[in-house]
Parts: sequence; structure tokens; C-alpha cells
Amino acid sequence: MAKLSGMKAICTYINRSEATVLGWIRDLGFPAKKLGGIWESNTDLADKWHLEQLEGPAMPAVARLKKRPEPRLTTR
Repeated sequence: MAKLSGMKAICTYINRSEATVLGWIRDLGFPAKKLGGIWESNTDLADKWHLEQLEGPAMPAVARLKKRPEPRLTTR
């Protein structure tokens, strides 16, 4: 188990952008946490999470889209 300290280290290890990693943390439970102002994770947890994502059921494209509010129509 190797410690990953800092968002840059996490992103480099999994070869994804910071925006992607933050989205995974928020929406998909990627194993990283901000402790004392520094993002931390470890390679074992990241690898395990990645395998679980690959082995899990495929999510339909429609389910991946965030629901946007309906536009408001105004009448005068």
C-alpha cells in the first residue's frame, strides 16, 4: 500500500484530471478524503475501487446525465 498525498499525486496515479477525480469522489465514492487541507488516498484503495467499477453493472447513458431543471417559460 502506497500513500497518495495531494490531488496531483492521486491524479497522476490514476491518470485522470482533477475535475474527473473530484467528480468521482462526489458522485461515485472514489476513496479519497481531504485531511488537514490535503487530499489523501492510497494505491490499494484506488485499485480496488477501479476494479469494482469495471466489474459492476453498466450504467445507461441516460442515468449518468445529471437532471437539469426544466426551463421556465414566462408569459407577459
